[in-house]
Amino acid sequence: MSIIKYHTLEAYLEEIQPESLREILREIINISLDVPKQILTFLLGENDYSGIINVSGDDQLSLDIATQELFMQRIPNNLYSLLLGEETDENNIMEGTGELIILGDFIDGSSIVRTRSPGAIVNIIDQDGCTIAALTVSYTLFLRFDLATDLGFIQFIHDGESFRVVRDTLDISPSKNPVFGLGGKYNDHSAKQKLFVDALDIKGKNRYGGCMVQDMNNVFEKTGVFGYFAPKLRFCYEIVPYLYILSKVNGEGFYITADGHEIRCRDIKPLDVNKLTSMHYLHQ
Repeated sequence: MSIIKYHTLEAYLEEIQPESLREILREIINISLDVPKQILTFLLGENDYSGIINVSGDDQLSLDIATQELFMQRIPNNLYSLLLGEETDENNIMEGTGELIILGDFIDGSSIVRTRSPGAIVNIIDQDGCTIAALTVSYTLFLRFDLATDLGFIQFIHDGESFRVVRDTLDISPSKNPVFGLGGKYNDHSAKQKLFVDALDIKGKNRYGGCMVQDMNNVFEKTGVFGYFAPKLRFCYEIVPYLYILSKVNGEGFYITADGHEIRCRDIKPLDVNKLTSMHYLHQ
């Protein structure tokens, strides 16, 4: 673990500009503290836990919607121009009076919440469509936060009483003991993908668990590879924010387009802000 500059979360946040970004992050971080309690009420059956099957074939639990509502209702609308989540449809687009745009997968991995801790992924962009901050949350025994901004990377936890910085620098250059987590069905992989997977199986340990946040945490801790060779990961909510975080920790990432082109982080075009209220574009 390495703390070089920011011994407190507040010291890091105070240097963030613009002020609206700083306040958005404060709000999201503090709201996140209430999510474990909400998860517990669902697990104990104190609230409705029914759901439907989503496009990926997983149970889309009412917990997804309830958690998104928690953030939608509590983030002040003067801080954002648009607040959009993975459960957003044409009827619940949140518009505000601020400048920044918040894109949130506020509970990632809810379909396996009974067996593994879920997480959250938040992508904050400016009016040019460029990511200016990416935050992930792990709803584990203690809450873990991984945050990347122009200031760099910081990881901190909430120990039940206060926030504590774990490290403010991270380098995930390849190590001798990497891990990998690959989603999707092996039999559906292309020949090229199977060669890649087989090579990983020789060099590292398989740690795929079905929650992107926790699988990526494994990569951050051990180095290695996470991938999903199927059109499941959402571009705005999952791919873009994680590529941004990777760019701050000496990592590398890319996505593959429908026509087979590999697009790396540095080559990603800004999101089209004018299309974010189009559900086809938003949820691609």
